[in-house]
Amino acid sequence: MGKGTIKVKKKCCHSQPPCKSCPIVALRKLLKDQKAAEVKKAQKKTKKKDAK
Repeated sequence: MGKGTIKVKKKCCHSQPPCKSCPIVALRKLLKDQKAAEVKKAQKKTKKKDAK
């Protein structure tokens, strides 16, 4: 396992607050990170287009 990775459980234990290894929490974080990367890429693309 790399640095900063979390081992995701197969089933949710429904703890309150949700633990970091909960599959729902892990999926939500992954989607949030992907969306942030997509936005950053789009901003970079528009910045490059404006420079020309």
